[in-house]
Amino acid sequence: MTTPGAGSTEDPDWKSLPLDDLTLTRKEGFAAFAEAVDPQRPPDMTMAALQALSSEAKDEHNLARRAYLANLRPIKTAQADALVGDLADILEAGLDQPYWEAKGMAAVDAFPGLGKTTVGLSFAKRVHNDMIRQQGRLTAGGHERWPVIRVGMMGDTKVKDFNWAMLEYFAHAGRSSGTANSFLAQALDCAVACESRLLLVDDLHFLKFRSKNGAELANQFKTIANEFPVMILFIGYNLREKGLYEDPQLGRRITPLRLAPFTIENEAARRQWRSFLLTLEQRLVLARKYPGMLADDLSDHLYARCSGHIGSLMTLIKRACLRAVRTGEERLTLDLMTQVKLDQAADEQRARWEEMLASGKKTSKPKRTRRQRGGRSDTADPDGTATG
Repeated sequence: MTTPGAGSTEDPDWKSLPLDDLTLTRKEGFAAFAEAVDPQRPPDMTMAALQALSSEAKDEHNLARRAYLANLRPIKTAQADALVGDLADILEAGLDQPYWEAKGMAAVDAFPGLGKTTVGLSFAKRVHNDMIRQQGRLTAGGHERWPVIRVGMMGDTKVKDFNWAMLEYFAHAGRSSGTANSFLAQALDCAVACESRLLLVDDLHFLKFRSKNGAELANQFKTIANEFPVMILFIGYNLREKGLYEDPQLGRRITPLRLAPFTIENEAARRQWRSFLLTLEQRLVLARKYPGMLADDLSDHLYARCSGHIGSLMTLIKRACLRAVRTGEERLTLDLMTQVKLDQAADEQRARWEEMLASGKKTSKPKRTRRQRGGRSDTADPDGTATG
């Protein structure tokens, strides 16, 4: 009752295996990620209650806040929900189709910092947990069930490298030596026996499709789609420009998907931005936070700093919260936010957006902003879903 080709063990529980559970390059690491329990939210405290804590209790509370902040659940934005819906359509359309028909392929193409990998991993996590919950941890043949295979691309990856990476994910004993074809055959055995249904290929932009290696790997993807029982999900950016769709068969098989940044070009977009900030500020555990801290008082500043890129925004908020805890400010203010450093791309956009927002040419705030004093915002659902 093991993964085919893996080290022998009589215990079917993957958690007992002395293998890597820290990265996503092997199945144990992916399972640890997919099945991890969300960190418990530390209790909200007033400033008086926080100051009344002993030094040891305060340190413990702050460490709990740091861990919670580092593992904030992704917020369900409208963009992410739409993308997950498209991915579910493609996956489910192929689950029950005849084995001789090629499975679906999708490519999420978005600029860095928009959360494409986060959404892709969130979708893969759901696939992993749903299938294990519905069908059990073991297959009818007694093998471990691994619904998801995840491979991260590197510069100038060759066909043999890719096939080896699939075997490495399964910790297959045959990965120590072999040919590209033997690696592929053994990976197929694993995927079939373990009833894998999704192959997640991250950082596809590293592949040079117009090179010899890129062309050969593109053909390999077609073979996998034909022979493996999996949907292939590619994640990267500028994939069209890099030549992904120049192969006629891939152009017909791959469904291109996008993940757009937040914009403030119209009233609906501004309401969505505000709703996201209201939901985000409810997640924060700061003693002096208040309704509208982000959505009203810092809305323009936050948009200028991240220009709608959720990755930059979340990095900014996490670093600012840690500074607010460390300094005892316990809230996010404009003065504190300006002290927090951010990535180069965000800083390059900052001056332009600050000028447009300050001059009134642009605004991140809807004409009608609703703020419920002393309670929850009326534009955020209790489950933390951003609406708008």
